[in-house]
Amino acid sequence: MIELVHNPVVPAVLQAYVAANRAAVPADFDSAAFQPVKRQVKASLNADQGGLCVYCETELAAQSGQVDHIKPKSGPNAHPHLAFTYSNYAQSCINEKTCGQKKKAGLLPIQPGPGCNDDFSLSTDGQLEPMPDLIRQRKHAVRQTRDMLGLQNAALVRERQRWIETVIELMQNQPALVPAFLADKPFRHILRRLAA
Repeated sequence: MIELVHNPVVPAVLQAYVAANRAAVPADFDSAAFQPVKRQVKASLNADQGGLCVYCETELAAQSGQVDHIKPKSGPNAHPHLAFTYSNYAQSCINEKTCGQKKKAGLLPIQPGPGCNDDFSLSTDGQLEPMPDLIRQRKHAVRQTRDMLGLQNAALVRERQRWIETVIELMQNQPALVPAFLADKPFRHILRRLAA
């Protein structure tokens, strides 16, 4: 996952929408009136996330994917008061087997943010597992988060494995280049687990 830190400057279009629509409800997020705002919010999130999906860390163009509510705006885990809160948004790819589409209205035990990958172990075959020394409850949180987001999806595992092989080769041959190499690559947040 991305160790997401939102830009503290909320997009002006979102601020203006909220100011002009104080009675907005979560359903208004999908309204035609909100669509132009959503496009600009998505572009801002893309910049905050370095062009990656917040959950799987694959590359994502500024206008691709969706604006996902980290804490859902509706459903059994609803946080309707956060429906128009920028810090509760993330840009996610659109894939029914992974990420925001798979999460739906679920509440993640581990949310994208600083340190979100600390309890994840990355094997050289691309698998994500809990760190071995965690207590049982924390291991469960890692597995539940991973599974809610579909991060063990076979295609993602294969793609992570390809990047892992590249990073390992670079670590063996030119370790000083690893930080610069990872600076703009897919999976860079989780791949830093290998270089640590």
